[in-house]
Amino acid sequence: MPSFSKFLCNSDVKKQLAVKGNFVQHLPTSRRGATVYFLVVDVSSETSWEFGYYVRRNGQLKPVFQGGWQDYRRFKGLIVGDKITFWTDRGRYRIKAQRKIKLFGQEMYGVLP
Repeated sequence: MPSFSKFLCNSDVKKQLAVKGNFVQHLPTSRRGATVYFLVVDVSSETSWEFGYYVRRNGQLKPVFQGGWQDYRRFKGLIVGDKITFWTDRGRYRIKAQRKIKLFGQEMYGVLP
């Protein structure tokens, strides 16, 4: 299952989520400068979200999720430092949001509902 994980930075939370470059090949085909929309399923709720995937027109291959990303971020209450994992599973795109918690003195990431 192709995947990527990242800890959210300020621009991921305030604007759009930068997608790791090596994951681009697993996303829907996109023309530079055009947004492609596709469904993403959150694993904790099995709720579908429509994300927009965009690649800038200039020479850089810096894909971002926009569109429904901010709706999802607000719904989950995601903040800087939270972790998301994004992957494909049998032709479906899936996302998991996690936050650092301390449990019995150990730091770990728990899935956000």
